[in-house]
Formats: sequence, structure tokens, C-alpha cells
Amino acid sequence: MANRDNNSTGITVLAQQYLEALRARRYSPRSVETYGQALRDFISHVKKPDVRTIDRCDLERYRTELLDRRFKASSIAVYFQSLKLFFRGLEEKQVIFENPAAGLAAMRTPKPLQPVPTEEEMEILLAQPDVSTPTGVRDRALLETAYSTGVRSQELLALRVESLDLAAGRARVLGKGSRERMVPLGAEAVRWLQSYLEQARPALARKDADSLWLGTYGQALDENALHQIMLRHRTAPGIVTRIGLHSIRRACATHMLRRGASPAAIQILLGHASMQHLSQYLRLSLADIKRMHESSRVGQ
Repeated sequence: MANRDNNSTGITVLAQQYLEALRARRYSPRSVETYGQALRDFISHVKKPDVRTIDRCDLERYRTELLDRRFKASSIAVYFQSLKLFFRGLEEKQVIFENPAAGLAAMRTPKPLQPVPTEEEMEILLAQPDVSTPTGVRDRALLETAYSTGVRSQELLALRVESLDLAAGRARVLGKGSRERMVPLGAEAVRWLQSYLEQARPALARKDADSLWLGTYGQALDENALHQIMLRHRTAPGIVTRIGLHSIRRACATHMLRRGASPAAIQILLGHASMQHLSQYLRLSLADIKRMHESSRVGQ
């Protein structure tokens, strides 16, 4: 009796034909080798010489095995991309009548976590401006406002004097899509904004301007000026994380979550349309919990 792996439905022969087809389509040698490695590994796992006998359960079990072998999500995604292309080609050639990989959910590669300044780094940053000068008071008020509210850079620059209600401890922010929202101002932000409005801003103003943040010559601050402020203060000793306005936004959300704020409250504060945008901050908080768990004796 002939070896079934040598006939038209033998998976080893079909895998070789598939790789030859990739070479003919000018896939890079590296891609062909990677896809070939994936197929050889799968064939070794499934132990079914006839491709027609492979089903969805075989693929799901294979994915579990890769996870057990501590494959990275990115590697699993590449392996399954090869398998999906392989089975799709067999279906198009009518070698198989049902594609076991059709509709198989991809293994998503999580985006790397963006660095977030620690609370200690934020304390150092906030203390950097020389508050004996008008521009130093302005910088301190600006940084306190950014950290307190988590606003985007454009939202911060768009603030007007009339946007503030210091008595109530809040500010009106114009966000994406011209959507307005009210954000709370912490006690330190209110204190430094009060000082800025009463002492520093009048010293900077050269004309009747309603922009909250003014430069040395009375002009409204722009993105470049904001970038220069960050460059001036973020290089202090003790600050390891590269801090920009967006990382201050991440710090605001992450530190609030660590202190018990609800994700729904953070969503409203940051002006996100959906909870999906909070995944970065939630993943960071879960990573903190995991580190604390591993450093304790819980479960040991």
C-alpha cells in the first residue's frame, strides 16, 4: 500500500509545493524559511499525513502548544499567518473542501507599553521651574495643570483665561471634534494658576490677549514653545523617563488608577470616546499589581 503522504493530499508534499510557490512569487528567502519552519513545526505536532483529516481543533490545540512552549505572541502570529495562507491555497485548488483555518482569530501582538513617569519623577519635574520669575511661575502653573487634568497639548494651549473657574476648581476644555468637557483642577494646580494669573501673567502681557499661556513678549504659547518648556525642565537629576506632554497625560491617568480612580472616571477626564483607549493605562496598572504580587509571599 502506497504511503498516503506521497499522494495528492499528503501534507508534507503539499507543504513543499506551497513553499515553492512562495519562491516563485518572489517572497524573500527569509520569509520562505520562516513559513517553512512554521509548517514543519505544525506537521510535527499534528501527526496527520493526510491534509483532509486536519480540522479546527488541531489548529486550536497547536496554538495552545505554542503558548505552552512560551512562544511570543508575535511568533505565533507569524506561524498562523503561514498556516492560514497554506490552507487558503489548498481550498482554492480544491484539495480540501473545508478550510480549517477560515475565520480563525489572529493572535494579536500587544503594543509595547509606553513609558510613564513615576510619581517621584513628576514631583521632581514640577519643582524645576524657577518660581522667582514670571516665566517660572507660568511653567509651574502649566505643568501642574497638565498633570492635574491629563489634557492633550492642543487642549492645554487652547485654554483661555475665561476657561478657568478656580473657585470651583475646574476648567472648560475644548477637545477633539470641538467637544467641550469640564475637567477638575487639583489643589496645587489651582494654587499655581492663581499665582500665575495674579502676578506672573500681568508681567508677561503686552496687549489685550485672552490666551491663558503667554510668552516673554506677550504672545500666546504654541507647540514649539511648549516643547522648549519640556526640554528645559525634564533633564533634571532623578528623571530617567523621557517626559513630554503626552507622557504627563499617561502619568495622570496611570497614577489616578493606582490610587483607586475608576476607569470610567478616567475616560471622562481624558475625553476618550470609548473605554478601548484606556487599555494602555489599564495594562500598566495590571503590570504593577503583578509585580507587587510576585514580590510578596501571596500564593507561595
